[in-house]
Amino acid sequence: MAPAAMVIAALLVRLDAWAPPPDALIAEARALPAEFAADTLIRLSASPALAPALQRDLLDEAFMRAYAAHDASRRSSMTSLQPESRQSAQQFAYDSGLTRLTLQARAAGRLAFVDGARARELFEWIDVNLAPATCEDPLVPAVDEYYSALSLLARTTFGGDRGEAIRFLERHLWRARLPSEMPAVARAVRSVRPSLDEAIYLEGVVRWILQGSVREARGFSLASLDIIARIGELQQVDRQRGVQGWYLLDGLRDYLIDRLSGARCADSTTEPMVPAVFNGVVGRLGAEGDVDPIDERAARGGKLLPAARFDYYWQAPEPRRLHGGLDQLRGEGRKMYPQAVRETKEWRDQADLLLTGIEQWSGRREPHEGDYFYQKAALLTGLIDLSPPATVRTRAVRAFVDFLRHSDNERERRAMWLAMLIRCLELARLDPSGEIFNLLEESQHPVLSVYAQVERMVRTRVEDGGNDAIERKSPRTANPGTPEPGTREPGTGNREPGT
Repeated sequence: MAPAAMVIAALLVRLDAWAPPPDALIAEARALPAEFAADTLIRLSASPALAPALQRDLLDEAFMRAYAAHDASRRSSMTSLQPESRQSAQQFAYDSGLTRLTLQARAAGRLAFVDGARARELFEWIDVNLAPATCEDPLVPAVDEYYSALSLLARTTFGGDRGEAIRFLERHLWRARLPSEMPAVARAVRSVRPSLDEAIYLEGVVRWILQGSVREARGFSLASLDIIARIGELQQVDRQRGVQGWYLLDGLRDYLIDRLSGARCADSTTEPMVPAVFNGVVGRLGAEGDVDPIDERAARGGKLLPAARFDYYWQAPEPRRLHGGLDQLRGEGRKMYPQAVRETKEWRDQADLLLTGIEQWSGRREPHEGDYFYQKAALLTGLIDLSPPATVRTRAVRAFVDFLRHSDNERERRAMWLAMLIRCLELARLDPSGEIFNLLEESQHPVLSVYAQVERMVRTRVEDGGNDAIERKSPRTANPGTPEPGTREPGTGNREPGT
């Protein structure tokens, strides 16, 4: 589930081995608001040039600072959300990874490579107390990064003491209660590569967790097919290890039949597919004679609960006009104008006029301040993305940086604010002139400056031909007309902290 990992996400980097982050940059990162400080300290701690003691201190501090994060954990959807809606924008913001649980899981996962005992101690403090989702909300709790970090700690911090590692894993797996957690539980068990005896024992743990989990119609609707796939994979691997019988598949069948008999969300389309998908897994594993199929009639279900509610953007006249103007600059239909067209005086004049309109839009008629922020930031980054290097592009970058610098990034909107900054940094990486980096660093805004400095360090490392891999999990593009923030590519959100 997005995480990734989901991740998350989160902007993990490996910095230049012979160029540690300057002390001044670390000091600036420490002075940022809590969530931003935690995020940047985790990233800076990844430099192998830092002494282990300093890495440990940075990660310890990041973990503690994360307690001040406004959002406890991510919320996500495993299916495409309605595009251009407040709900898809919320998922876009959650993907910035600026939640307490995501930040703390990242810090503990990274600390596993520096001080395993301390990493386990901090991990024990992570609170996974998730409230079930409702059918009216298309987003459900998503904590894949927690179970990825759990698996990492179990694999890497116990030396040869497998007994303690498995007990540590089991103790924290029991925290799983919601349907959206079950695929991550199965992945965590599989990734510890249990022995035959361990696999037999853990099959019982997974089955009991399934049976003891709570009923949640929206979560089951979104996660049911993934639950079947992940439990099926775990059963297949266990059979290859020599585990006899089909204990997991039998337990999964009981779980699915029980959930299919309950209430469901009126807009859910997955329940009718569950019997066929489960029966297909049984057939592929060769368990037809031992595991009974699920009758399609079991998917008829019971009471229908309300459908998800979506609040759409670009409804007021002014943002609708600006959004349409950006679409006209992009091209005709789905075909984008080539750069030769976008370099003409006619195109540049039209872009310049649109930019003036975006700058003058105040958003007074928008029902929520966050709606105005998302739409205006999306318009500006969309125009930057389309514009070839020229005066109008420089103006657009300056307008975007100025908009971020003066926007109210109160705690409840920091995740969205960072998501838009990440989008700007993505565009900066594609800009050989370094103009966007320069404007961010010169913005006199501490968060913009620190993120730009860290990102420039990464870019310099790549250009120097360094061997360190760089892994970035960033929110999906927020530009109107590009892949929507409500869509999720396979595998995102499942990044393992510390990798």
